[in-house]
Amino acid sequence: MTIYFYGLNTIRLQDGGVSILLDPAEETKSSLRTQNDLILFSAKNEDLKKDNSFMIDAPGEYEAKGIFVYAFNPEKEPDKLAYVVEMEGMKMAHLAHLKVTDFSEKDLERLENADILLIPVGGEDGYTAKQAMSVINQFEPRMVIPINYATTGIKAGLESLETFKKEAGAQFETVDKLKVSKKDLPEETTRFIIIEPVK
Repeated sequence: MTIYFYGLNTIRLQDGGVSILLDPAEETKSSLRTQNDLILFSAKNEDLKKDNSFMIDAPGEYEAKGIFVYAFNPEKEPDKLAYVVEMEGMKMAHLAHLKVTDFSEKDLERLENADILLIPVGGEDGYTAKQAMSVINQFEPRMVIPINYATTGIKAGLESLETFKKEAGAQFETVDKLKVSKKDLPEETTRFIIIEPVK
């Protein structure tokens, strides 16, 4: 599987001929240049629904092209939508616009055992760096990919990635795109990986 980052909360997952786009935004329209099999929205956005992709923007369990998607509203943030995507034997959690750090037991069960955590770290409508680390420490994922921080060309009042790096105090790897399979996931530690935004 290959993971691409477009800025804000926008991520693409590709595996063979299957493409899943998570949380496209007006500012990341370049992410829509590729045809996607599934598009997952953390909020309803009619303006971007212009192709034949299978759209998900409501809670539920979905299966398409052999990919399992679980979308839910956290109990303490019922107006927000979080996703768990299972593909290639790996479980990815995308926390989009969440602010809640003290998850209910039910939500902890939904998110536990996430191998890869896609987590906002720049504040505004998502976690600050400090809040993000609180969530990461609760779930201890095998891989962390920060999203929704200040990037070139996207004008939003977001904190820089450096703020999160200092808060994490971990060693970070930087890649243009992340190719990952289940065998690449560490057993005992958490890898922190920065994916450079697609231009």
